[in-house]
Amino acid sequence: MTAHIPSRFQFLISRITILFILSFIFLWLHILDDAIITNEPAWYGITIAEFLLSCALIYAIVPPFGLWLARRGSAIGLTLVLLYALQALYGGGINHVRHIFGDFRGSQMLPTLLGGLGVNVADIRGHGFFTVLMGMAGLGITPPHEHILASTIVAFINIALNLTLILFCGMALYVWFQNRRPASTQTAVAEQSVAG
Repeated sequence: MTAHIPSRFQFLISRITILFILSFIFLWLHILDDAIITNEPAWYGITIAEFLLSCALIYAIVPPFGLWLARRGSAIGLTLVLLYALQALYGGGINHVRHIFGDFRGSQMLPTLLGGLGVNVADIRGHGFFTVLMGMAGLGITPPHEHILASTIVAFINIALNLTLILFCGMALYVWFQNRRPASTQTAVAEQSVAG
């Protein structure tokens, strides 16, 4: 798709780029809030610097690379941005809302899957970078805590931005796959839609 990128795809990618940049900024506001205001690194037994470095390794390398690939017409890049948006939606938004309502467990999806395999993850503290990864994967339970109003506003903005980003990534992937169909199939579909 690098030779000819359809205008509909270009439109979606331009909006994905804007949404990604906004999402990235608001996710980092959430991360800074977790690190400084909520003092999340102390729960994991790591320093604020280790926490921020771990988040930078996770969010500042692969997702921007995915965006770079997506802007060049790559479905792999779009998939990386979509996975980023799903994680940012949960970690920077939905999980925060769960904490407001007193639910301090992780997502419970991965712990349930691991439990089904006989693996029990009890204490995730004190493993540095891997502690942050395990926390993002929904392992462990955070201690009860409160959030300030500004961080809650950031969380709701994160939810709105990332839901929109997920929607646009889905549409762009649909357009990408539509443009990969053989020309004869596209012609037949177009003829059927005109006839029907």
